[in-house]
Amino acid sequence: MTTAAPTDRSSRGFLLIVAAIVVVGLLAVAVVATNRDGDATGEQTAIVEVDGVALVELPPDVQITDVASDPAAGTVAPTLAGTDFGGTEVSIAPDGRPKVVYFLAHWCPHCQEEVPVVQQLIDDGQVPDGLDLYAVSTAVDAGRSNYPPEGWLADEGFTPLTLRDDTASAAFRAYGGSGFPYVVYLDGDNRVLARSAGNLPADAILSLWASTAIG
Repeated sequence: MTTAAPTDRSSRGFLLIVAAIVVVGLLAVAVVATNRDGDATGEQTAIVEVDGVALVELPPDVQITDVASDPAAGTVAPTLAGTDFGGTEVSIAPDGRPKVVYFLAHWCPHCQEEVPVVQQLIDDGQVPDGLDLYAVSTAVDAGRSNYPPEGWLADEGFTPLTLRDDTASAAFRAYGGSGFPYVVYLDGDNRVLARSAGNLPADAILSLWASTAIG
């Protein structure tokens, strides 16, 4: 009779110790998981410097523009200066080289269709000599699908130099974007040759690349 109480107290004490160990273990796992997430991706947006006059917004209901259909054709696109996902400086500027700039939103299904098509053309050696390809990760929203954009583009093996837009999508707005994917085709002086909206088939992409390369 007298030994029952101490035994009960010992059992309760043992259970409390086990419970404490379990809680501490779960907290440790949570911390490790949080740290792993932090290491996997860095900041998904960053400061962007825009130097120049913003392009007029892409005309509605026009998938591919030309001189006749685009008031921005022939105007100089602003210089963009920022960083990629690793913090390396990226500049989209009048450097004498024609370029194509892809504005991509991670949650956009049309962007998700476009990216692997573009990358396959790159992998197949279809980029014209002297043409540079850039991307701008924009309209980032942690509450929407396919986040983070850094992970998405890495999974796709996407190789164009990619600039992080800021939280207000300043680069996208400065280039006159209105939907995704949005693409601006520039000559070596950063003058607009054409613009396109929506995902395009491979043959249309190649045609636009070719015309951009020759200016």
